[in-house]
Formats: sequence, C-alpha cells, structure tokens
Amino acid sequence: MRSRPGAERRLGAGYQRHVDEQAARYAAQLAHAAQLAARFECGQVVGVFTAQVGGDIRRRAYLVGLLPVAAVPILIAGAAAGIPGMVPLLGALPFITGAWFGLSLWRAREPRRRVWCYAFTAGFLLLDDQHAAAVPVLWSQVIDVSEVWTQVYNVSAEESRPALTGYRLHTADGQAHEITRSFQNVRDPYGVVGQMFRNMLAGPAGQAIPAFPVIDEIIARYAVRPGPRA
Repeated sequence: MRSRPGAERRLGAGYQRHVDEQAARYAAQLAHAAQLAARFECGQVVGVFTAQVGGDIRRRAYLVGLLPVAAVPILIAGAAAGIPGMVPLLGALPFITGAWFGLSLWRAREPRRRVWCYAFTAGFLLLDDQHAAAVPVLWSQVIDVSEVWTQVYNVSAEESRPALTGYRLHTADGQAHEITRSFQNVRDPYGVVGQMFRNMLAGPAGQAIPAFPVIDEIIARYAVRPGPRA
C-alpha cells in the first residue's frame, strides 16, 4: 500500500524537526569540529561522535573490600576463648564488611567522562574534552586497523561472550589509537532504534527516516579494512 504524498511530507517534516533540534543541542561541538577541520586542513566534517567512558571498578577493589572476612577465624577463636568484646564484634562483622565493601568499590571506581571523536574526510580527532589541545590523525597515516574484542556478559544467556567493542588504528609513527563502537553520532536523534526501523520499513516510510553514518561506517570507508581479532 502506497502512502499519500501529504502523509509522507508530514512524516518527513517531523523527522527533520527532531534532526534540527538535535543539531541545535550539539551546535557548539559541530561548530568546533568545523573550525578544526578548516584549521588543520582536514577536509569536510563527516561526523561528530560522543561516548561516555570510565566508571569501571578495578579488580583489586574486590579483594580489598573482602579483607574484613579474613578476621572471621580470629574473632571466632577469640569468642571461643572468652575474650571480652569478641562476640559483639563477631555479630557486627557482616554490617562492617558490607559497609567496607561498598566504600572500597566506590573509592576504586574510575570517574566517568565524556569523550569525542571528530571524523573528517582527511582524518580524525579524539578528544577527552572539546577544548583540549590535540592534533588530528590523517587517514593516510593509518597503516593497519585491528578489531578490539571484549568479553561481554550476556544477561539472557547468563554467560560472557566475545563482542566487537572497537577498533585499534595503527599509524606509521608506531602509535595506536583506539576508537570505541560506543561512539554515537550527535546529529542522529534516533540512534540504533532509527536504524532498526529504517531497515524494517519498506518504501518511502523507511526512506523518510534520516540516516547518519555510524562509527563502523566511518572506519570502513576511510580507514584500512580491519584485520584479525586483536
């Protein structure tokens, strides 16, 4: 069934309104990317991407958090020997352990921060802060791209499985630049959901949903084809 032209226009206008609102929300970053593209002669801006990284807990924190458990045999032996105060302390140990464990994990958590990737036709730029001093890497300097695979826990399968989480770009000067697949195009107000509906809907309805390049498409188009798993 073909949709009416008027309905198609209204649908497209609605999508475009959300796209314009999204662009206005990230106007500063889009303008910053355009300024850097002109400054470093990197061609046109093909995408501005952002992601949040950090927030992980160091493995050592779990060991530190469970240290009070090591006192259980000592407290039991002290209580059996009739040492005053051992029994109340043994009873309070679960609460002390819980508080200490939570505090240890909280203190060991890496701070979350927002990172950016500016993609140009001639190169790319990775930033931890949009005003940080950095120099773009030219695509022509990339000599190899390797895939980064990470063990990711699958809730439905209740097991960890390897998942492609990023790309490591190796340049001729010996450096390696890692680009995470978590990067989201700031101009795309629909993200993964929009891609899914665009693929599901046929004809004008699907074509009306705006499409913006994802980070995988940027790597595939401008960088070297990925090699074996890293």
